[in-house]
Amino acid sequence: MDGVSSQQQKGESPDSSLDEDDAPELRTIEARLEAHSKRIETLEDDLDDVRTECDTLRGEVEALQQENEDLRAEIERLDARTDLLSLVENSDEMTAKQRRIALIQHLKKAAEKERERGRDAKASLNKEEAEAALKYPDIDRTTFYDDLRKAPRLVGKEDVLWYDRGTGGESRLKMNLENGDLPGSVVGHRRRNGGE
Repeated sequence: MDGVSSQQQKGESPDSSLDEDDAPELRTIEARLEAHSKRIETLEDDLDDVRTECDTLRGEVEALQQENEDLRAEIERLDARTDLLSLVENSDEMTAKQRRIALIQHLKKAAEKERERGRDAKASLNKEEAEAALKYPDIDRTTFYDDLRKAPRLVGKEDVLWYDRGTGGESRLKMNLENGDLPGSVVGHRRRNGGE
């Protein structure tokens, strides 16, 4: 029979012959697929590890940002303290105007810190806080009250700086920088020994 192939004469199907010939190539492809699957699993594990590490690092960054904020606040506090200590060194020679300007500048720093924290730029202090700010124990308490009462005159804006005779004896010098700025004559005042 001319139309019958030798494979058909032997009783073999064309497919079985193809399978035997392609079996090594198929095993190679299967081995490669298995290797690729293992590689994908390994990469997925690595990706999970990287995600976990990213979460950890994100937490560390947030902690460092908070620590940085705390350190900045501490630096500001120490700066203010340094400014006040420089006043103490020259306290014997401070004039009434210098004391009042020092109190205004102390309030200004406190109000600006409030603004940096996202709150209204407001601050206040009472006689005890004024005394602590100036570290000026030799002054009579009435002098402190006099300084608190007269400091607003240096600013000339009663909605920015004013003296509030609170109920219950809690009188305070109050500042609200939301209502305006301080005049340059007060903000730019140099705190020197004697004079203005």
